Amino acid sequence: MLKKCYGLFLGLLVVTGSVCVTPTHASSAFVIITNIRAGSQASAAEEGVVLYNNSSFEVDITGWCLTNKSVIKFACFVPPSQNQESVIPAYSYATVGSAKAVHNDNQANYSIVYEPSNASSGSIVASVDTVSLIDADSQLVDQFTWSSSVSSSQQWARTKLSTLPDLFIDTDAAIDWQKATFSEFPVTQVVYREIEPETSPEEPVEEPIETPDDDNPVPQPADLLPAVITELLPNAVGSDTGNEFIEFFNPNVQANVSLEGYKLAVGPALEKIIILGEYILKPGKYKVFTNAELGYSLLNTSSRATLFMPNGDIASEVPAYDSPKDGEAWALIDDQWRYTNRPTPGTMNVSSLAEEANPETAVVSAPKPCAANQYRSPETNRCRLISTSAASTPAPCKEGQERNADTNRCRNVVTTTATVCKEGQERNPETNRCRNIKQLSTVGYGVKGATTKQQGGMGWYMWAAIVGIVLLIVGYGVWEWREELKKLFQIVKGKFAGKPN
Repeated sequence: MLKKCYGLFLGLLVVTGSVCVTPTHASSAFVIITNIRAGSQASAAEEGVVLYNNSSFEVDITGWCLTNKSVIKFACFVPPSQNQESVIPAYSYATVGSAKAVHNDNQANYSIVYEPSNASSGSIVASVDTVSLIDADSQLVDQFTWSSSVSSSQQWARTKLSTLPDLFIDTDAAIDWQKATFSEFPVTQVVYREIEPETSPEEPVEEPIETPDDDNPVPQPADLLPAVITELLPNAVGSDTGNEFIEFFNPNVQANVSLEGYKLAVGPALEKIIILGEYILKPGKYKVFTNAELGYSLLNTSSRATLFMPNGDIASEVPAYDSPKDGEAWALIDDQWRYTNRPTPGTMNVSSLAEEANPETAVVSAPKPCAANQYRSPETNRCRLISTSAASTPAPCKEGQERNADTNRCRNVVTTTATVCKEGQERNPETNRCRNIKQLSTVGYGVKGATTKQQGGMGWYMWAAIVGIVLLIVGYGVWEWREELKKLFQIVKGKFAGKPN
């Protein structure tokens, strides 16, 4: 109890101090995760997350996403229209829920309704998991990790300090959270607002008007490097929708790169052409586009991608991958394309855990040719034995055995000849086995043709047993009436001793 009071007091100091600071709209860290539901008694995929604007100003959350411990984006705030933005007003909630949770709660007023990455277990694991909130630039806003299981009737809830308006403790420590009985999530309060055209009062005053023949409104330096593709995730864990991604990178140290007019070609024959819209990629930064955002599809078997500059020149080429495993990314690491079991959307690529010990095995190499009696499977790309149509002839059974028609295996032949029983035995007609012949016991009455055998007297052990029983009875009587016998002994002793002179 003392520890909880100390945490509440510390959180109150943090919130009070933040209220005294002049708010800025760049302080997106004030948007926090307040509730996490990892499943229900009906289904493990009945889950959801609640966000809250713990500040006195509105925050633009367009393009923000929720990820789990596998860094899978299972829910993103995408407005209904490209000309809109998602905004959380001051002291307001944003509710996210899976399709099963929304259906069973009978509450359609959610900001996001998503399909879990795994239809049976969901996107959030109740035993051990991490739920992170990242902004449009893949920067971490808030995160909660737990290692103790929460039951199907419970949820993780952030400690609330006050109401009207609601204020929550935010110390980035485990004391911020507690297990609570699940209750219906609050109704979402996210607002979708139309984006105003980017026309500022200073824009009409354009200084570089001396070059009217320049078709490019943003002059680019001569040594500007184009954007490049650095990572693909073609075979995501669970559902591919919204989880496959292509990562872009700005290799310039100081200059921005605009992706407007770039063409992305995807497919085994680069048959899918996508023209990218306006997006400013800052120096040394990454940008991730999912298949749900651009409408492409990365085949699980094999595919490739190429990025073309607005003038038609090739900016980046990705070699074809070949049947990556679930959750395995095709990434550019140390200027070589290789597989890694640690996808890093929006950050620097890293090698697989097993590859770090032996980096030579990480480089993609051509598969070894199959043997003469093998062929390569087009589905798994592995060598298989060539099956023969002629069935092999089984070996003959040994002497005294026969082949079982059901199992095609050899078994001992059962013989019907019975052996002769020994002297003093007879054959049981029911079991066909030999058994001892039972003899009549001695009787004490006359039987015709039989002699009655007289039983001898009792043995010494019988007399010993009787004497022992009698001694036990006498001993018990002496112990039971010891006081009475003591008084009787004193009376008898007094009579024989006589009176003293």
